[in-house]
Amino acid sequence: MPHAVVRVPIQELASDLERIFDRVAQGESVIVIDRAGEDVAIVKPMRARRRGRRKTAADRAAFRSAAGGWADVDTDALVETLYESRSQSSRPPVNL
Repeated sequence: MPHAVVRVPIQELASDLERIFDRVAQGESVIVIDRAGEDVAIVKPMRARRRGRRKTAADRAAFRSAAGGWADVDTDALVETLYESRSQSSRPPVNL
């Protein structure tokens, strides 16, 4: 649901700060603070934190078992192979 945008002069904000923040916190509106006809700030509700699933003992064990999984890879040969495969592209060159 889109929030209503409410313009509030800075003098009103200073005199009724708690009520204005309560409106924002309840998700009713987004407040644009106005000073002498110029927008100076936006006050809007915080996004709810996304809760991920909890890590299980099996998750931690799988993570630990992956440690060192690339230890037997010859990284120099891997880099050479990657550069070689990139240079042998079948795509036509791009002229800008």
